Amino acid sequence: MPDKIMDSNSLNSNLVQQAELPTHIKFTQSLSCSIEGSLSDSTAQSLTLGQLLNLSDEKSEWLNNLELSYASLIGGVKLRKKIVKFHQKLNHHQSSLNENNVLTFCGAQEALASIYQCLLVPDDEIIVVTPNYPSLVTMAEKRGCIVKKIELTTHNKWQLNIEDFSNLITDKTKLIVLNSPHNPTGAIINSDLADQILSLAKAHDCYLLADDVSQASNYNNLSLSHRFLDYDKAIVVSVMSKSFGLAGIRLGWAVSKSEELLSQLLAVKSVSSICCSAIDEAAAEVALIHCNRIINKNNQLIKTNIELFQAFVDSHPDLLHWHPPEAGILALVEVKNIESIEVWAKDLAYKAGILVLPATLFGLSGNYFRLGLGKNNLKYLLTKFSAFLKS
Repeated sequence: MPDKIMDSNSLNSNLVQQAELPTHIKFTQSLSCSIEGSLSDSTAQSLTLGQLLNLSDEKSEWLNNLELSYASLIGGVKLRKKIVKFHQKLNHHQSSLNENNVLTFCGAQEALASIYQCLLVPDDEIIVVTPNYPSLVTMAEKRGCIVKKIELTTHNKWQLNIEDFSNLITDKTKLIVLNSPHNPTGAIINSDLADQILSLAKAHDCYLLADDVSQASNYNNLSLSHRFLDYDKAIVVSVMSKSFGLAGIRLGWAVSKSEELLSQLLAVKSVSSICCSAIDEAAAEVALIHCNRIINKNNQLIKTNIELFQAFVDSHPDLLHWHPPEAGILALVEVKNIESIEVWAKDLAYKAGILVLPATLFGLSGNYFRLGLGKNNLKYLLTKFSAFLKS
């Protein structure tokens, strides 16, 4: 019996060692100082629950009358209908989609992890754009996949073109992963390029995953719509936390023309979260009903913050450089005349109480940090940031 206990403990220890924090979270957790605010937040401005309730004609009645039982495993029917309507407004696909083409998850990360688990096996090829949200690469690597990276550069303002994809794709490519507006550069995939990538995916019969969590943050009215959802092997993922700014509503979703793929994703979800929170689903439904009011207000704030930060860069030309985002909430900022962005970022945290995430955590070398432009405390944080730069 003692030997069996030892073996079990050893096995548990190995499992724990295999689980690692994502690099950006590990960096944040390593800071043993008080953080007053973040300049790298990836979400738009949040609402309080009271503010969200005030958008609803029913005020708090939906909350008072909500039965706290299990939510539907696939997501409530009314919620999924509103999700379809939301994506149809943003895009120009021709397929007739309905609530059966949607599956809810406890955030976008659960959706992405489930998609990787369903689609990828060892030695599959996957094409991703870097820098990126770290798990888009690490989840594939842990499944034994061959990760082919399109590396964005500042020389062309982080732009993509179709040759970036056609030069890497082969008949062994299983999945192309897209993210537009891009985290963390703020670059976009416009409608023309989206059509070209879609044609390429069809020609090679591979899956196409569109991480569209910030697609609605389109304050410059650019051509960001796509028709990915006309393709049987396409999956679109979105969430409440980014363009909506409602990260406290832990709800994301996947949309696909393939109900077979959604059934596979449901099987994965059924052994993880099982279902989402009934409260989160009800709150998300209210947010989607009033999506225009919420997102338009957030987009105006982002535009104001871009102008604010451009003026800040102009006042510190020897220290900072950036390309303003074309859309979305994020951009990269270069810090000049420093040796290490990670050492500099820790110094900023300990001396000024400001968190910034070095771009090295997202797979980009050089002295860049991720800038979030969605919050209403940016002006205040820039005052503290300016004092730090002068010191």
